[in-house]
Amino acid sequence: MLLVGPHVSIAKDISLSVERAHELGATGFAIFTKNQKVWQAKALEENSAEAFKANLERFAMSPSCVLPHAGYLINPATPDEELRSKSLSLLLDESLRVEKLGIGVLNLHPGAYIEGDREDGLKRVTTFLDEALSRLPSGIRFSLENTAGSGTVLGSRLEELEQIISYSSHSDRLGVTIDTMHLFGAGYDVKSDMDGIMDEVMERFGREKLFGMHLNDSKVPLGSRKDRHESLGKGLIGMEPFLALVGRSDIEDRPLILETPDETLWKDEITALLKSR
Repeated sequence: MLLVGPHVSIAKDISLSVERAHELGATGFAIFTKNQKVWQAKALEENSAEAFKANLERFAMSPSCVLPHAGYLINPATPDEELRSKSLSLLLDESLRVEKLGIGVLNLHPGAYIEGDREDGLKRVTTFLDEALSRLPSGIRFSLENTAGSGTVLGSRLEELEQIISYSSHSDRLGVTIDTMHLFGAGYDVKSDMDGIMDEVMERFGREKLFGMHLNDSKVPLGSRKDRHESLGKGLIGMEPFLALVGRSDIEDRPLILETPDETLWKDEITALLKSR
């Protein structure tokens, strides 16, 4: 089954996110488990978590169609001990929220290494993730998202994500989320060769480690190293590569998340992708 939908709001109650996705015709969706820009938030209430799970069942959605996104403050690559400690505490908290919702995967960015070299940063990411996973229930997995690669941000090259996973003592609990706009920003020409680049993804990670994708067009040119999302077909990638992408059998049953900026187009984007099958 093709799992397509946007990153929806959790305003008022997290359980309402399922209804919002359903109303758009989505077959998959993403959420934050709390405000993504704060270090602390009130605990996820049991009745909200149960209502979330009940709504999934009500609308015939599986927990595997949801790809939660970790908060933006978390920086696994940081050399700063205070920021690392706060990031770790926040990641543990958000992971337990995900488990409470009955979901097994949390998407996060590798972070920025700030100082030193990239190799040191990559090793810090692995150490950070290993520490978190060693303190979490075995059912929790992390999905590392590729990035556009501005400044000292890690993960713009597929081989960097591959390195992080290979260094880990919990590699069986790590996978990837592939963002099309981030690929384009990092210099991967998904406009001209979406299939070839996805073949590389599969060769490096295998279908079993592709935990999901973010489908976004780009406002900025190939190789710009900037992160500027555009609605599908409205940017520099264009619609055809996305229609080709959803025709691939190896992305079946993986959440394909729209992080496109115009919410009024979400329903049309979902319909176009689903109909192209």
